[in-house]
Amino acid sequence: MKLSDLSPLMWPDDVLEQFLFDHGDNAAFVYDYGSIDLREVKWRLETIPAADFSGMPTGASDAGCIENFAENPVHWVRVRPPEVGRHWEEHGTWMRRRS
Repeated sequence: MKLSDLSPLMWPDDVLEQFLFDHGDNAAFVYDYGSIDLREVKWRLETIPAADFSGMPTGASDAGCIENFAENPVHWVRVRPPEVGRHWEEHGTWMRRRS
């Protein structure tokens, strides 16, 4: 699949990159979210208090994932290539605010 094949979705580049390309070959992720009609998904930027993240559900295959990352977030940055940590530090993840 080419990026141009995805342009009709009108998704932000950040979401295409992280949702489809980073997780598209993760079998558990695909199992959890594979039934969603991607053409129906609309994205918008929302400001969410950090405290709200503890109550957000994940897909069934990722039960406990957020709690696991939260126990030692520095570890999860260190085990990835340095450019990943720099990218997260500089740009955030998912849909990022544009200046």
